[in-house]
This record gives sequence, structure tokens and C-alpha cells, in this order.
Amino acid sequence: MAGGESEESEGYPLLINAIEFAAEGKTEEAAGYAYDFATKHKVLGYIDLFQKYVIDNESRISFGNVIRFAVSLMLEGTKVEAVKFGMSLLELIDWEQQDVLKGDVRILALEDEFTLYAAFLMRDWENPNKEMFDILKKVKGWGRVHLVRMIEPDSDEIEEWLVRNGVHNDVLSAYSGLDCFEKVHYLERIQSADMDLDTYRGLADILDAMLDEGPVAGLSALENKEEVMQAFFDAAMARTDLEAQDYAVLLNLKDYVKGADPDSASALGASLIAFLHSSKVRNTIQSALRQGEAFEIARRLGMDYQEYAFEAVLEDCVKNAWIASRLIADGYKVQEIVDLMYDRLNVESLAAGAADEIGLGEAYEAHNALTMILQELGDKAGIGEKLIKPALKSPVVSNRHMALSALEKWLDSSKAQTIQEMSPELGEYLASLLPDEVREDLRQRMEQMLNIK
Repeated sequence: MAGGESEESEGYPLLINAIEFAAEGKTEEAAGYAYDFATKHKVLGYIDLFQKYVIDNESRISFGNVIRFAVSLMLEGTKVEAVKFGMSLLELIDWEQQDVLKGDVRILALEDEFTLYAAFLMRDWENPNKEMFDILKKVKGWGRVHLVRMIEPDSDEIEEWLVRNGVHNDVLSAYSGLDCFEKVHYLERIQSADMDLDTYRGLADILDAMLDEGPVAGLSALENKEEVMQAFFDAAMARTDLEAQDYAVLLNLKDYVKGADPDSASALGASLIAFLHSSKVRNTIQSALRQGEAFEIARRLGMDYQEYAFEAVLEDCVKNAWIASRLIADGYKVQEIVDLMYDRLNVESLAAGAADEIGLGEAYEAHNALTMILQELGDKAGIGEKLIKPALKSPVVSNRHMALSALEKWLDSSKAQTIQEMSPELGEYLASLLPDEVREDLRQRMEQMLNIK
């Protein structure tokens, strides 16, 4: 994530000026350079450079003044990158007698923006691994990702925690999949005859994280990935306590194997397909469907899930809007679902006027449910206009984006040049909304459909 910065990089002189003025006791000037840097640049790629500068010039500059400035940035800084700059300078001090400052660092560590920089400091403390583990259990975002990578599994407690929680973060589990695999004795655990269900599920989550290789290397980084996949599959087949949700990982594994080298994975792929279509698995899924669960798993297995899913939508169309979107994608009772959503979401009341709302929180549940439905209407030309038109006046940006996306797909499929040509009524309606649209990106999309130069 950090750029390969050098002394020729644009931000470097700003940090050096901050250090030089801080050394002279000119803290206001130093802070000005630090905040100028923080407005335009990221600290991470510069850390080695400015730390080396301080070390190389320690005999010339007032190190004490620099450190006092660093402490003030860490504790009182008003820009994120400036705080990180202060924390990074503090890597140069002796932490043995700094109990009060350690307490401050522990507090900052609980904010994901600063967890990594706190961990850099903790590496020089007594019991650094314990310090990191205490924080690891409390952070959920990038802080957890960084600490999972940095921590040493030097106790059973840490290793067990990594099995059950290591890939569960608010960013993307894939970022921690390989790290956890390498730290929990994965093969030994997955081949254990007395493995409990919680351990199995933790190991399943780790494997699942490694199957997603979009952002980082995962399963493909292993020299013995076929052995690992087979061992996990054997463990799954041997269990008698798996529930419907547990088969999602096996479905993902099947898809991964299908996309891999067929010469090395075809046997496992065939075995996975046979197992997933066995009466044991299908009976488990069928039972879950009757309880209003496992719709997506059943859908992926090609099982008849629509009737059960539609009942769930009827019961709670807001909570189960994602299920309704799947049914629309499958072409199941599309008009009936559109009519249901129009009434149950009270869609006309959502058309309060264009604004720049993100749409977070309970107050926007109906808007978010509407977004899920809108994203499937693009392939259903002419169906759902009664949802699209109010959505174009929603204060929630995603509603308007999705409504326009649906109209754009309708326009493409109609072969018409403009929306007026496709539908004079829709063209007139869209043109009437243009003056009130508050976002330039949406205005441009509307003008393009209307062929307004």
C-alpha cells in the first residue's frame, strides 16, 4: 500500500523541514510543514527515509526537541498523517521508562488508522507479542489485518484465536487467509480426528479466505495446495454435524477447482460435485429451506428454492430484499415482486428529492432494500418503472445510481439513441429531474441519455 518513496519524492522535503524546525524549537513552523505533508501525502513510504535522516544528523540537531515535537503530534495532531508522522519518529526512542506514553499508544492502537503505527512502536517494548494480541482482539478493520500479519503465534491462546477469528475483519478476509494458514498448523489441525465443529468452521473460513485471490495471493501460494484442498474435503465428508451454511465453502472450493488446472484438480472437482449433490447434503439444504434459510446455497446447487424464498420475501421484504433480488435475477414472479416492493416499501415516500446521502443506519433500510431491487431491473426492460421513477428522486445516491443504470441498460437493449426515442414519457420525466440533481456525475449520465450537449 505504500509507495516506493525516495529523497527525490515530493513529500520528503516537507518532513525534513518539519524535523529541522522542530529541532530548533520552532514548533509552529514544524507543525505547518507536517500538516502540509499530511494534506497531500501518506507517511508509510517515507518512514525509513526520515528516520535515517534523524539518526544520521543526531549529533547536529536537538534530538530531544524533535522527540518532544513527535509526542505533541501524536497526542494533539489534527491530521491523520501528521499523527502517524509523530508516532513513526517515536520509534527512535528508548521505551523502557515510558509507561505513560505507552498507555497513550495503546489507546491510539484501538483506532484502525493508527494500529499499524502503534504496532511498530510495540515491537521495541517488553512482551511485544502480548501487547499486539491485546489490541488484535479489539480491532476489526485494517488494524486487525496488520496485526494478524505481524503477530507471532507463540502461545496456544493466540493460535486458537487465529483459527476462530483471524480472517474475520471488516475489510476483506482474503487479506489474512494466507497469514492465518501459515500460523495455525493448518494441515495438522484439519487432519485431526477429534476436531470440534468450531475448529472446523474456523479452518473452513481460513481456506475460504485463501480461495479469493483477487487482492492477494492465497491458495496458489502453497506448494502443496492439492494436499490441503483434499484434506479439507476429507474432513468435511467425515463430519456428521455440518449445517447448510457450512456447505458454502465447499461450493466455493468447487468453483476454485473448476477454474484451476484441470489436469491436477479434475479428480477432486468430480468428487466435490458428487458430494454436493449427494442426498446427505441435499437433505440438509432442503431442511434449511423449510426453515427459511440457505436460499443462496440452494440456488447455487440448482435446487428449487424460489417458493421458499418468495415466502421469506412476503414475510419481511426489507430484511429479505437481497433474496427478492435473486428471484428477480432468476425471472421468478418479477412483476409480483415489483408490485410488492412498491407497496411494502412505500416507495413514493422515499422520493424526497435528490441529495447526497450515503444511506447508512436504520432510517435508510427501505432505501437500501430498494437499491437491491433496482440493481436487477436492468435486464428486465420495461418492468419496474414504478420503482425506478421514485428512485430517481431519492436522497440516497445509490438509489439514483441504480435507477439510472437500469435505464441505461433498457436504452442499450432498445437500440434507441436517446431515452426520449425509447420512451417519450420517461424522457420527459428524466429531463424534469435534471435541474434538481445535486451530483455532477449523475447529471452527466442523465444528460448523455437525453443527448444534451
